[in-house]
Amino acid sequence: MVAGGAIYWINEADIVICADDATFFDPHVSYGMTSALHPIGLARRVPLGEALGWALMGLDERMSATRAREIGLVSETVAAERLHARADEIARVIAAKPAAAVQGTVRAIWESLDMSRAAALQAGLVYTQLGNPIGTAEVDRNGFTKPTWTLR
Repeated sequence: MVAGGAIYWINEADIVICADDATFFDPHVSYGMTSALHPIGLARRVPLGEALGWALMGLDERMSATRAREIGLVSETVAAERLHARADEIARVIAAKPAAAVQGTVRAIWESLDMSRAAALQAGLVYTQLGNPIGTAEVDRNGFTKPTWTLR
């Protein structure tokens, strides 16, 4: 179950996967508490109507893993017994990438959320120009070949 404060983790996560038997809910309004921070974060991930409905229904709305995937709350669902293995697979793939490229990508995307599109593109361009902060190549590009294209 993902409820209440656990939504903070989803709001702050780069990639969200869940078990196919997961359920999601926000109990705040059912207990007379304003639900503000959770749905504000969710409204940046899912359609506004989904965030509003979910927050206002409180304990009476349990979102399934399937529905969470449909609206973009999670990017992938897996069988419960595969959850940790799949998370490990994803983490290893990302960890094998050049650190500067991963860090720049994550920062550019998250920072863009508080900007207009034009400002975000301007700021993002800076990340493409920074290169490797320690001054040495992290990827040997000599082994790469340029694709050849044929128009038919």
